[in-house]
Amino acid sequence: MKNAAIALSLVAAVFASAAASAQESVEYSGYTGFVSTKTRAEVKAELRLAQQRGEIAVGEEYPQLKEEVAPAKTRAEVKAELAAYRKTHPEVADDITTL
Repeated sequence: MKNAAIALSLVAAVFASAAASAQESVEYSGYTGFVSTKTRAEVKAELRLAQQRGEIAVGEEYPQLKEEVAPAKTRAEVKAELAAYRKTHPEVADDITTL
């Protein structure tokens, strides 16, 4: 029993050292040539403005939802425009017969 415990601890030590050495060998190889076109102060000012507008959440708050905009035209107006377009463009006159 004592030999099994020693063997188990040796196996655990080998696995632990293998995991540690695998983590040490990883090097960052990402793109490092980024050059910003804005100063840190400009970026911070943009962030504050976006937070004030409600475009970015602050803390645990949700961003504010924008108000819905009503369509510029009614369904009847769009259907009338489509009918007029089909009269002058026969190639699309038969693509959809009902709306």
